[in-house]
Amino acid sequence: MKKLLYYSITAIITVGLAAFTAITVPTEAAAGELGPTVVVASPMVKMDGKATISILGCGFTPGQEINLLFADVNGIPTNIGDDLKPEPKVNERGAWYATWSCGRWVSRGLIEEGAYVFTVTDSDYSPLAQAGVAFYEAKEEKKK
Repeated sequence: MKKLLYYSITAIITVGLAAFTAITVPTEAAAGELGPTVVVASPMVKMDGKATISILGCGFTPGQEINLLFADVNGIPTNIGDDLKPEPKVNERGAWYATWSCGRWVSRGLIEEGAYVFTVTDSDYSPLAQAGVAFYEAKEEKKK
């Protein structure tokens, strides 16, 4: 019985070590091969006239011209570059940052409660990366 237990433990350790050695840690070169990434720093946005979203990206080609598209409630993608502050410019490290005040879109009914997608494109409008954002209705607080 003890031999069976020892063989089982040895087999588990051997399989574990084999699996562990198969895991590769991405190097800096490999990480660059993953492609551009976009992050919405405020992924849950309360729908009101002051709604603001912070968006940032990395892994882009330094100096690359990019466009940021947002598809409204009707699914129509619109270049929101003129509404971004500051205008997104890819720096020498391949990163950029912008803020979008989208309260006007909310008040005009172009954004309703639900999930939406930002698409970052190159200058020819070929998609490079996407990120999601969710909008939720502001709940009225009860007064006591």
